[in-house]
Amino acid sequence: MSMCVRSLLAATFLLWTSGARAAPIEFSGGGGKLLTVVVRETSIQEVFEMLSRRERVNILISNGIKGNVSVNLYDVTLHQAIRQIAESAGYVAERRHGSYMILQRDQAGKDSAHGNTVVRALKVYYSDPVKVSEILSKHLSRYGELTVFEDRRLIVLEDLPDFVQRALQLLEEIDREPAQILIEAKILEITLTEDETFGIDWTLFLGDGETGELGVQGFVTPGALGFFLDYVKEDNLEVALNALEEQGRVRTLSTPTLLTVENQESEVVIGDRLGFRVTTTINQVTSESVEFLESGVILKFKASVDRLGRVLLEVHPEVSTGVINDGLPSQTTAEVTTTFLAEDGQTILIGGLIKDRVTENHAGIPILKNIPYLGWLFSKRTQIVVMTETVIVVTAHVLKEHRERVAERKTRTLGQAEIMLRELRHEMEDRHIRPPHPAAANEADAGAESPSVAP
Repeated sequence: MSMCVRSLLAATFLLWTSGARAAPIEFSGGGGKLLTVVVRETSIQEVFEMLSRRERVNILISNGIKGNVSVNLYDVTLHQAIRQIAESAGYVAERRHGSYMILQRDQAGKDSAHGNTVVRALKVYYSDPVKVSEILSKHLSRYGELTVFEDRRLIVLEDLPDFVQRALQLLEEIDREPAQILIEAKILEITLTEDETFGIDWTLFLGDGETGELGVQGFVTPGALGFFLDYVKEDNLEVALNALEEQGRVRTLSTPTLLTVENQESEVVIGDRLGFRVTTTINQVTSESVEFLESGVILKFKASVDRLGRVLLEVHPEVSTGVINDGLPSQTTAEVTTTFLAEDGQTILIGGLIKDRVTENHAGIPILKNIPYLGWLFSKRTQIVVMTETVIVVTAHVLKEHRERVAERKTRTLGQAEIMLRELRHEMEDRHIRPPHPAAANEADAGAESPSVAP
């Protein structure tokens, strides 16, 4: 009986100790997040097999990779986990075409001229770090890795030295300092006469540019309806506007001056914001909010500078009127979007945005015209329709610092072109005077036939 009791106690102890022993491999996290890996005396092949299945990553194990590993890794990336598990067993992990290869140390780096990677922190000043990293990732070697710190605008790059240098040069081209552009605009409202139903004939004021001086070219013919845009001399334009102002026909709506960064939209709004209520019902719950209808003169800009210092300007002028009737917004608008290329400091005239303004005039005999029910016998109501044309004058100036960089870039480009032409000329002269030596030709052919290893 005592023998049976001792056997039962021994079996119970063995079961208790085996149940208390921790699992040989424990994973937590993953799925794009940081990993925690705990491994105790487990075959390295088994560890990588489980990690490959769990994280759905390709891990290829070379011949001769064996042995047990024990590691405790906390809050590491998948890339760090694979490398450190391999290093703990005396091996090396290399990244090849999106997969990981576990190799002996003497086999590592044989596809590379250098064999060792370097790490650099790249600062992104003006561009989106995520988009920049997507571009750089397409130009890395099979060993390259990128980590983006979006909040700090940093990209940590690990790769072979040649590829790191190429990434630095590419980043310098991508993340250029944007040009700053000073935009001077005048928004004018000009009253039209009865003979100017289709707008002002600017050729009468500015002259025809084809006669010698830069005036108006390509305008719509008198009597034609539509939007127009053209380059003008600022002095000629000032004379024309002064002549119209002396007739009392010019009203200045706004003269904004904007300092903008290229490829960023800027907006000027001169008008009214009419509020109206919007009722929304979702899942039998009704909510009410107020939205606004913008009307008046709206001007939007978006500019960029090319390598020659010229300004590519996208302009969107809009002239609109809005009303709210019984809570419903209604708007009448005339708008256009145009893009043009102008020299630094060149003036652009945009016109053809015509609208009607109706005013009511109440005239009559004083006192009697205000008598209820009988006042109409002693008064007269007339409606006056006034036609106006909105004209926008735009001048874009590139700031001096960018102009100096453009001039320096032009000089550098010309210098590089001269060097290339000189080298090409010498090469052609050498080929014409001295034909290649047969031995050199054989060596060149042998070098061309030898296989090359892609980095």
